[in-house]
Amino acid sequence: MAKRGLEKYVTYPSIVPTKKSEMISAKIAFPYRHLNYSFTIEVPLSLYEGAKLSGKSARVPAGIQDAWLDGYYKAFALDPFQTRVYQTLLSQFRRIRNERNLNGDEYLELLTAYVQSLPYDTDKLSSIEIAPRFPVETIVDGTGICSDKSLLLAGLLSHEGYAVSILQFGKENHLTAGLPAPAGYDFAGCGQAVVETTAISYIGHPAGEYADTISRPKVFPIGHGTKRYDCIREVAKILATLTSLNEKISENGTLTLEIVRLHEKLLLLKKELTRSRDELPVLRAEGKTEEYETLRCIHNKNVERLKKKFDSYNRLVAEYQKLAGLAEFIQHNRLDRPAVSRKLNAVEE
Repeated sequence: MAKRGLEKYVTYPSIVPTKKSEMISAKIAFPYRHLNYSFTIEVPLSLYEGAKLSGKSARVPAGIQDAWLDGYYKAFALDPFQTRVYQTLLSQFRRIRNERNLNGDEYLELLTAYVQSLPYDTDKLSSIEIAPRFPVETIVDGTGICSDKSLLLAGLLSHEGYAVSILQFGKENHLTAGLPAPAGYDFAGCGQAVVETTAISYIGHPAGEYADTISRPKVFPIGHGTKRYDCIREVAKILATLTSLNEKISENGTLTLEIVRLHEKLLLLKKELTRSRDELPVLRAEGKTEEYETLRCIHNKNVERLKKKFDSYNRLVAEYQKLAGLAEFIQHNRLDRPAVSRKLNAVEE
């Protein structure tokens, strides 16, 4: 078949399987909605070795600039020799989907949870050669850096018909997966929601060391899927709620500072009450009736003030504990978006 477009000029990486006939086992283990899943799939050793040994660089003529990257990422995610492995792995995920009666968005979150939970390969990050792994390598190795994990997720989602892309953050030297998102819910106006793969996080939420990334990424579609993530608005509400909570309960949050200030006032008032309590018997013993009565009135008023301030303080602390509990629930349940939404809806009622 004749090559089209840049494929006529650019030589992309491709897997050349070895002649080994054995199979190797890849253990798949990941959490999802407070359950831990584990199973093993068999991968042809010839494919794994071929991926390891295959070149990872592209030969690119001068003057093409970044246009070649579209085919480069596809070459890794969609190498046809990996189709069998994708189907073997996805058959297990489909079984879980059917057992749990997951809808399309929940199934996407299931696949994302698997990839996000793969340990980050810090050894590779510190090595000289950090070219991407082919997804079959990441599956067998059970680890990867941002490029490895994002290409694996893109490959899985593409094979399941999702409209997935690779997002390239040039300034940060970082890759994530991306999903189409409406204006106002996309990242930096790129038309995509970020699907971070280096840490467990909500879809649409940059996480880990890249949480503060603000530069606009380049978008490289992978495959021809059409399925979308319809819960992006719901996630945006969750993240907005979490931001609002943190603005109140963080170390320098408004509620935290209010509690600190009130606590300082309580300490000063208690100190004043201790002083007046010690001074009152002295004034009475000395027969200083007028001074005694004046101080006694002040003391009694301060006792009432202290009681009211304690009541206010306790209310603020109770409010802080409630908000902190909600923030912890949102953070702890990043793999259970429906449960978080139900919780927030209950709080609003």
